[in-house]
Amino acid sequence: MTEGAATAAQFLPVLRESQTARAAVAHLQHMFNDFGEQPRFDEIGKFGPKTLAAVKKFQQSNHLIVDGVVGKNTWKALLEKWLPG
Repeated sequence: MTEGAATAAQFLPVLRESQTARAAVAHLQHMFNDFGEQPRFDEIGKFGPKTLAAVKKFQQSNHLIVDGVVGKNTWKALLEKWLPG
């Protein structure tokens, strides 16, 4: 785990379905778009069923607890994949 990702993850909000933190949810969706998630997110900022499915798929493929909640460990894994090495 990179130190930068671990540090950044501490300051990011916990996200879950029906979340109202539009900016954070939009950033999460842009990250999934950058990863090539299909279908791409076009309704940016709403944590609905499509985002929930993408989060669970990411958690499962990265050996995380599959709960659909983007907490510290999920943020760390996302940032490690998304931030340049």
